[in-house]
Amino acid sequence: MDNVKYSNVIFSGKILLLSGLHIGGSDSGVKIGGIDSPVIKNPISGLPYIPGSSLKGKMRFLLEHYYQVVPSSGDISSPMHNGKRNEVAIVFGHMEHANLKFQSYPTRVIFRDSNITGAVENIGSCEGPVLTQPVLDIATAKMKMNSLFVEGKTEVAIDRNTGTVKQKGGGLRQVERVPAGTVFDLEIVLRVFDNNEKDEHLKIIKQGLKLLQNDALGGYGSRGGGRVKFFDLKVDDQALDLNDIAL
Repeated sequence: MDNVKYSNVIFSGKILLLSGLHIGGSDSGVKIGGIDSPVIKNPISGLPYIPGSSLKGKMRFLLEHYYQVVPSSGDISSPMHNGKRNEVAIVFGHMEHANLKFQSYPTRVIFRDSNITGAVENIGSCEGPVLTQPVLDIATAKMKMNSLFVEGKTEVAIDRNTGTVKQKGGGLRQVERVPAGTVFDLEIVLRVFDNNEKDEHLKIIKQGLKLLQNDALGGYGSRGGGRVKFFDLKVDDQALDLNDIAL
């Protein structure tokens, strides 16, 4: 690589849930009559969190479709796509390290797990790039919702011919979600190995954040779940407004 000078760029901010979020966890402790599909939780605190892998995976999926560099069926991600350098694969990592046909690149981006910092009561008034609503601390928020940041949502399978619950396999089931209004922290680290590529990779991450905000995170996105909004975003010490990011 030319012009090599290793450095880090830190993206930081908050993730506000605008609708319930489901990222599945272990169901080994599920009992009869209990939740069928629990969310992933920290085993020490008992609080839900957003794995960095979930943020990274969904953002990569959206960016690969946006840049039209989706690997063909059965193929693995490559730093080259249709004869051109695939920057999405270079930023997020690729699996061609053992293939001497391509140059091997280190993964450029690190997604930290996002932990709960509190909750807001009035998400309807949350507009703009800065979170103006006061964030209730974890203890106060737990007391108000009378739970450890979880809710149960009933799901059924509908027969599209009759508009009623399917007779087979359509029974009620309880899906656990993190409720709307919950606030998580956010940290993404961009590793810069070549200053010549820094601006392009910054642009890709910013676009990925906007694409994710326009889409959904976790399961049941097509049914209204997983809608998120990023607030108080900063790139190092500079404020970032996703409304300024062109798609």
